[in-house]
Amino acid sequence: MKLFTFSTLLAIRNTIANNINYLLLVLMIIILSFSIMYDVTAGSESSKHYLRIEKSKEKEDDDLKLQSIGMLSFQEQFMGFVDLKHLQSRTNGNGVTVDFGGGYVFNWDISLYLSFGISLGYNKDNEDYLTSYYPEAGVVVDLTNRFGIALSTKRYHHLYEQNENIIMMGLVFRN
Repeated sequence: MKLFTFSTLLAIRNTIANNINYLLLVLMIIILSFSIMYDVTAGSESSKHYLRIEKSKEKEDDDLKLQSIGMLSFQEQFMGFVDLKHLQSRTNGNGVTVDFGGGYVFNWDISLYLSFGISLGYNKDNEDYLTSYYPEAGVVVDLTNRFGIALSTKRYHHLYEQNENIIMMGLVFRN
């Protein structure tokens, strides 16, 4: 009795190779992101660091949903971020991306920011790599010394071969 055919073994090997490549890509992106973020977050007294948890606002004409968790850092008039995002789409499948970028912030109790981000990831359903870039405008409102809310809008370019307008809402926790 044969347990595996040659084609089954080849498919298993390819799946393992794709998963290892995916994990290595994510690991390299995370290491690169934190090395970029170090310059922005290296301790100034006027800096703010947040844990950001966000979810996209659902729209009737679009099936794309995003959830993210990441770090947002303001130092004087500059800002930087690193996010891990989960993308859900009925037409394009599910994917995971690592987003990082930076920009300019008006750093008050209500902090307004403009930034530019890059998104790198992988779509497991389509077995395809994802790359896109986007401008972002957002606001962070400190409700207490440790807690606040975040609202941002992004215009993803070339995500799933098209442009996407996304509105994100969420919570921020300050250190």
